[in-house]
Amino acid sequence: MNPYTDQHVDTATEAPAALAADRTAAYVSDRIADLLRRLGCRYVPLNPGSSFRGFHDSLVNHTGNRDPQVLLCVHEEIAVSMAHGYAKATGEVAVAAVHDMVGLMHATMAVYNAWCDRAPLLLLGGGGPIKESARRPIDWLHSATTQAQLVRDYVKWDAEPVDPPDLLDAIARGHHLAGSAPLGPVYVTLDADLQERELPDGGLPLPDDRLCRPAPGPGADPDQVMVAARALVEAQRPLVVGGRVGLDERSTGLLVELTEHLAAAYCDDRKAVAFPTGHPQNLTGERGLLDDSDVVLAVDLHDLRSVHRVPSSRELAGDRAQPPERTLVALTMDSLAPSSWSNAGQGPVPVDVPILAEAMTGLSQLVAAVGDLVSAEPPARRRERERRREELAGRHLRLRAQQEAEALDAATHSPILPAHLVHSVWNAVRDRPWFLTLRNNRSWPEGLWQFPGAGRYLGDSGGGGVGYGPGAMVGGALAARDRGQLPVAIIGDGDLLMAPGALWTAAHYEIPLLVVVNNNQSFYNDEEHQRAIAHHRGRPPENAWIGMRMAEPIVDLAGMARSYGAWATGPVTDPQELPAALTDALHAVDEGRVALVDVHTTLERRSRS
Repeated sequence: MNPYTDQHVDTATEAPAALAADRTAAYVSDRIADLLRRLGCRYVPLNPGSSFRGFHDSLVNHTGNRDPQVLLCVHEEIAVSMAHGYAKATGEVAVAAVHDMVGLMHATMAVYNAWCDRAPLLLLGGGGPIKESARRPIDWLHSATTQAQLVRDYVKWDAEPVDPPDLLDAIARGHHLAGSAPLGPVYVTLDADLQERELPDGGLPLPDDRLCRPAPGPGADPDQVMVAARALVEAQRPLVVGGRVGLDERSTGLLVELTEHLAAAYCDDRKAVAFPTGHPQNLTGERGLLDDSDVVLAVDLHDLRSVHRVPSSRELAGDRAQPPERTLVALTMDSLAPSSWSNAGQGPVPVDVPILAEAMTGLSQLVAAVGDLVSAEPPARRRERERRREELAGRHLRLRAQQEAEALDAATHSPILPAHLVHSVWNAVRDRPWFLTLRNNRSWPEGLWQFPGAGRYLGDSGGGGVGYGPGAMVGGALAARDRGQLPVAIIGDGDLLMAPGALWTAAHYEIPLLVVVNNNQSFYNDEEHQRAIAHHRGRPPENAWIGMRMAEPIVDLAGMARSYGAWATGPVTDPQELPAALTDALHAVDEGRVALVDVHTTLERRSRS
C-alpha cells in the first residue's frame, strides 16, 4: 500500500506513481541513474540516507525504479553483502549504495569480505557536502575530509570527485576497474551537493562506453605455461585443486579435460565447487590426498596455504606437521592484488611454477599445452595413464560409498547431525533446478550433494566475517529468481543472527528462498578453540561452552523469521520429522515465499534413546 495515496502497490516491484511522461534528466543525480542503467545495473540494495537523497530520488522518479530498482535493506552490511552475493551469482559488477560515514562504517566488514573474495562491486557512498557552505549541522558530524579513507586499504580503487563530469567518469572507471581482473570492490563518493545540482545548459554527456567496459583477462606467459604443462605431464601422481573458478560454469569442462588428460586426481578447495561430484577422478574429501601427490596444480585458490601446509607457532603441540616435498604449480593473479594493510592470502608459500594470468584464460592455455604433450606420448605411457584412471575410479567409488554410509549412520542419531541435515536437504531439492547460495563449510559432508560442476554454489564470505550469509544468500537468491532456479541456503544460527533483517528484504521483494538453519545454539567454532586451549593448559574442557552457547533462552528463529514475513517452522529436533518439514517449506517457496526451517543440530554423536 502506498501510504501517501492509499493505493495498492506491488511490493516486489514498487512502481512509482504519477511519473511524468517526459522524464528528461534535470539534475546531476539523474545522469548518475542514466549511467547505471547504461552499465546494465538492475538493482541497487541500500539503506536510505540523506547524503544520497538526490540519487535516491533520481532512481525512483527519473528512471522509474527500473534498471536499476531500489532494494531496501535494514542495515548497510546486508546491502553490501547482498550485492556481493549477486555479483558472484551473475558474474557481473554489482552496485550498492551507503549513507555517508555512518553507513560506510556499518558496511566495512562486508566491504572487507568482498575484497578478500575478489568480488566486483561498485559501491556508491553519499558524502559531504565537501563545500562547507552547503552543509547542514548534521553534515559536519557525518562527513570527513577523505571519506574513502575508511575503506581505502581494502578496496581496489576509490574516488571523491568534485565536479559533475568527473563524478560520472569516476563511476565509469570504477565499473571498469571492479570488473577487470583481479576483480574487487571500488568505492566512489557521491557528494551530496553535487548530486542535487541542476544540469548546465547543454546537459551532461555520459562517459564514453570504452571507459566503462571491463578489460579482458590477461593470458599467461607461453613459456611458463609449457614449464607447468611438462611438470604435470611428467608427474606420477598429479593433483588438480580448483578454487574461485567454481563461480564460472565454463571452468568445469576445462578442469575435466585437464584431469582426464593427466589421469590426475581432483579436489575442490573447501570454499568452492568446480568439478562434478560423480566424476570418477573426483576425490574431494579423501584424507591424505595431498600427501599422496607429487605435483599439485592450484587453480585460483583463495589461499595457497591450503595446499602447502606450513606450521604456525600458535598451533598447539601435536598439530604441527611439516609439508612433504612436492612441486606446486599455481595459476592465480593474487600477486597483483596485494594490500599493505591486510595480510589476507599473503602467507608466504614457495611456488615452483607460478602462472600469472586470469584463471579462465590461463586454464585454457594450460589445457591446450597439456593436450599437445599427452597426445605425443608413446603407447606405454598412455597405458600407465589408463591404469591410473582405473585406480582413481576405484578410490572414488570406495570414498563415495564410505561417505554415503556415514550419512546413513548419521540419520540414526539425535539430536540431528549436520551430515544428516545436508543429506536431507539434498534429497528434498535434488530433482529441482537448485542453486546453493550458502553452506556450512566446517561441517560439510563431502560427496553427498551431487554438484554437476561449477556455477551452482556461491562459495563462502572470503574474509571470514560472520554476518555475510544473510545478505549474500538473498543476493544469490535474487539472481536465481531471475533465471528460474531454486535458491537454497544452509546457514548457521550465529551467522543468521548477525543480520536477520535480510529475511525482510527477501520477503518484501518476493525473492523465493529456502533457508535451512544449522542451529547448534552456539558459536561452536570457538567452543573447539576453548576446548583445545583448555586441554593444552591442563584445565577443564567442560567449561568451553561458557560465553559461547545461545541458550536459556533459546532464540525462536522460526518466530523471528515469521515476524519478517517469511514462512517458517521449527525447531526440528527429530531426524524423522525433517523430510516433512522440508517438503512443507518447499511448498511455500513454490508459492514465491521465503521459507525457513530451524533445525537443532549437534556435532556430538549421541545415539537415539
